Amino acid sequence: MTDTRTEFELRIVPADEAAEIRARLVRSLTTIGSDQAANVQLPGVSERWAVVQRQDQGAQVRLLGSGQSHLLKEDQELVLDGVKLSLQRLDKALADGLPVQPLVNQLSDVESPKEALELMLASVIEATQADSGAIILREEDDYTVAVARQSSGGSLDEAAELLSDNIVREVLNGGAKVWVTDANRQERYANIPSIISLKLRSVLCVPMQLHSHVLGAIFLGKRELRRPFSQRQVQDLGLLASMCVPLLIQLRRILPGTGPAEEIILGESEMIRAVRRLVERVAPSDLSVLVQGATGTGKELVARAVHAASPRFEHVMVVINCSAVPEGLLEAELFGCKRGAFTGAVADRKGRIEQAHQSTLFLDEVGDMPIAMQAALLRVLEDRVVTRLGENQPRAVDFRLITATHKNLEQEVEGGRFRQDLLYRLKEFTIELPPLSSRGQDVLLLAQLFLRQSEQQLGLSGRRIGRPAADQILNYSWPGNVRQLRAAMRRAAIMCDEREIEPEHLSLDGIEQVKRPPVSRDNDSSLGDLTRPLALAKQDFTARYVAAVLAHYAGDREKASAALGISIRSLYRYLS
Repeated sequence: MTDTRTEFELRIVPADEAAEIRARLVRSLTTIGSDQAANVQLPGVSERWAVVQRQDQGAQVRLLGSGQSHLLKEDQELVLDGVKLSLQRLDKALADGLPVQPLVNQLSDVESPKEALELMLASVIEATQADSGAIILREEDDYTVAVARQSSGGSLDEAAELLSDNIVREVLNGGAKVWVTDANRQERYANIPSIISLKLRSVLCVPMQLHSHVLGAIFLGKRELRRPFSQRQVQDLGLLASMCVPLLIQLRRILPGTGPAEEIILGESEMIRAVRRLVERVAPSDLSVLVQGATGTGKELVARAVHAASPRFEHVMVVINCSAVPEGLLEAELFGCKRGAFTGAVADRKGRIEQAHQSTLFLDEVGDMPIAMQAALLRVLEDRVVTRLGENQPRAVDFRLITATHKNLEQEVEGGRFRQDLLYRLKEFTIELPPLSSRGQDVLLLAQLFLRQSEQQLGLSGRRIGRPAADQILNYSWPGNVRQLRAAMRRAAIMCDEREIEPEHLSLDGIEQVKRPPVSRDNDSSLGDLTRPLALAKQDFTARYVAAVLAHYAGDREKASAALGISIRSLYRYLS
């Protein structure tokens, strides 16, 4: 017999406010739990948490732990163990929702972040029948309009004039959405001057945020109430906002309009903000820049950012890795050669220094340059002329030098492996790059970006990082820094058969092999039991440190987690 009962869609918002989960109730009984065998997998609850029994006018939700049953009716919300459950008829859900999955597929094929945001905004405006919309980029205590469109399809030159400044700032500062169904009937917004002057009747503004840090917002406005923004549209827009955070970050160029999208220093941690400020300060000059940092931290990216924001950006930056070229060939690579100068020199050839004329020369791993080559490079920097091997004719060169190394060049000087006079010339301006493990929530932002990039390269789409995987990403030490993170997300995109990246897809366990030093016989009581494995010692110290920070902020969990660069959920885990 055919089942003619109304079809419902179950919407679930986890207790930690992670992305909403939706499930079509196609069965008479639908199980929910953290177990992989559950019909709906919900992290953060027990393995067998609840059973949903479909009925004609709604559903019966039974908690398996306590045996309690609750009636869930259409368009009502039920909160159980901090989890929010709601129900909507499938035909209604499909009718007034946003084209989330088609948009995700389209965004994966777009190269430019601005083009992707324009595509997303145009689709959202069409689906919601809004009169206008904008994507807003937060800038310290202010904001700028990154993308704006009107319902006719045209762009908005004076986009800020179509926004309600009060609402935008409320969302950016508070981190909560604003959903105004009818401004005339909501006293809080009815008398706002911008609402009155813009004649807005319905407004929807949702934050684009990475955990607790608000990076921007999506603003939609309607002047008529023929079809106000629906609950489903509010939820779909929140989902799209979280998925587009990496695109918004890519708009944070060093200087607008200079350099392609990949030449951006991504991140919102104070350390990376400081790096961007240093790049902005030094880029317009011709000072030599030394970029220092561990392997995989993005030293070449910083070099490209300096070049992209400099007056020389129209010319291609010339790159050579000093450790990758054999010592016998490095001189010819840098200075060029005349035909017949040595075996294999079959034609006259420019060296990298000449190629960088009127541009930027980037010498990566300059700490590995042989001492004899260091003297030759110093001569070029002093005289600004280069002579090819096998020639006597000096050639004038005008280039800007940027170098990078993971070595401590001061120690190399003390060991006689690096010239001190050359070091003085290289470090006219120094930029230190922090390891990824000290950049707080930047690691999750980069993980999301690398996941999107991997999906585009591999022809995949629609994956997201689950909460357990996100916690593992945030708490892992990342000895290989950004390079290791990129590889891990590429591997996860391939290994994940579902829509959500899980910890097992990251394959992080066992990557680091910690070499434990011999146990000290000294009785230092401040270190605790010296016979413990290092992992237990680290765990104990971390718990005590987190507790001390929480006490420093008088028990304020939000301030403590922000200072530590972790989520509130991670803070609880460290204290447990």
